[in-house]
Amino acid sequence: MADATQQELQDRDGHGPNKVRTSHHPKTDPEREGRDYYGIPPIKHAHWTWQIPLYFWLGGITAGVALFSAVSKLVGKEDPAVTRLGRYFAVISMILSPILLIWDLGRPERFLNMMRIWKLRSPMSNQSWALVTYGNVSGVLMLKQAAEDGLMGRGFLPGLVQRLVPDRVLQVLALPLALFIGSNTGTLLSATSVPIWARNWVLMGPTFLASGVSTGLSFISLILNLFRTGRQDTHHTLQRAEKAMLLVEAGTIAASLARMSRWGKPLLTGKIGALFIGGTLLGGIAAPLALLFSGKETRSRSMLTSVLVLLGGLAFRFAVVLAGRKSADDPQAYFTFTRGENAPQPGDKI
Repeated sequence: MADATQQELQDRDGHGPNKVRTSHHPKTDPEREGRDYYGIPPIKHAHWTWQIPLYFWLGGITAGVALFSAVSKLVGKEDPAVTRLGRYFAVISMILSPILLIWDLGRPERFLNMMRIWKLRSPMSNQSWALVTYGNVSGVLMLKQAAEDGLMGRGFLPGLVQRLVPDRVLQVLALPLALFIGSNTGTLLSATSVPIWARNWVLMGPTFLASGVSTGLSFISLILNLFRTGRQDTHHTLQRAEKAMLLVEAGTIAASLARMSRWGKPLLTGKIGALFIGGTLLGGIAAPLALLFSGKETRSRSMLTSVLVLLGGLAFRFAVVLAGRKSADDPQAYFTFTRGENAPQPGDKI
């Protein structure tokens, strides 16, 4: 018994064979033996896998599709093909989004716990409730569309749905929810202690929303071209909107990089830099803009442009998440950020 007690004390002190592993102590963590506290990350990075960037990407597309569909209806240029696509896609995205979130959480009850109370100051709580609310509204609009398309058959119920569902009102109510989902994916990141994300708290939401609207417009264009549907004026409007949003996206990203200053280094170096610069800036913005502003508009050119924008938006979200992980693992970045050196400096570009 005495030997067992002595062994427990040695393990607790970090000297025994079964020594306890703590978060920081170099004597109790085998990965940090021979090192002092310097160089050890004071915060833990997010252990997100591919599900979260994919969820961010899907939420952005949802916002873009909802915006174009709602604006087209409000200005009297509604295209039935766009309306149909928007209503069905909204439900699909609202089914996939919780699945991706729960998949990453690992335990479904964690998502249900977030629905017990609405915390206005919590971006995660706001996002959860926005997903649920937008999903319900989208479900009602999809029922109206399904009734109009004859998918519910013929009879009393489909006719009742078509008469009672105020689709115009619901679409207007759904729009701010969709835009919130698209922008709040960026706000979720900035509401952390990760230097690269927290530094850009002002522009993170707008940048994600701009990228989301851009990918949403490209998604609509790709589907319409793929299935050879939609009015010709809709295709022309989409092309003009894509040009404008790509320029807005480029502007918000440039402003974000300036705002991040030296804390944005992980986004521009190494494999992450190759993904961001090559996949997002060149492949997802510069190349599509070159295609849109040069040459005659053709179906194949439009489809190529849409695919590049969609892939660029996905690369952007993966790059930002991976850069955040690298930023969190950099003690010097965190310490300089928390010491107040993140305040505007004379040499910084704000």
